[in-house]
Amino acid sequence: MSEFSREEVMAAWKHRMALQDADDWEAFGRTFTPDALYVEHHEGTFRGREAILAWLVPVMQQCRGWTYPVEWVAIDGNRVIHKWSNRLPGTRPDGSHYEFAGMTVMEYAGGGLFSHQEDMYNWEEVVPVLKEWAAAQPAA
Repeated sequence: MSEFSREEVMAAWKHRMALQDADDWEAFGRTFTPDALYVEHHEGTFRGREAILAWLVPVMQQCRGWTYPVEWVAIDGNRVIHKWSNRLPGTRPDGSHYEFAGMTVMEYAGGGLFSHQEDMYNWEEVVPVLKEWAAAQPAA
């Protein structure tokens, strides 16, 4: 049984997604509890809000202009799971997006804060998309 209402958990998740969509990674990082755990299977495991911020803010500077459309979200008690895409700017000549899918699992801790986040995606799908997108960019 959840100690928080579904409405509270959903509102906190929506707030995080709005911060993400605004590329406000500092504010996004502040939605973690001081002792939060962030597991990012390619980048590493980060313990505590300050460690998360020290990693998250600089790495996401490299992703300015990306969007993160959510395909679906499920809430089970304090846990939020959602499937999303990392969508890079622009489209291919055929109109399709440069993107790759992933999943995130989060644990809500109350007060608008999350104590855990784990991001999962297939790095073997990421690299070809990044290379294809980079090759399609105009020369500087």
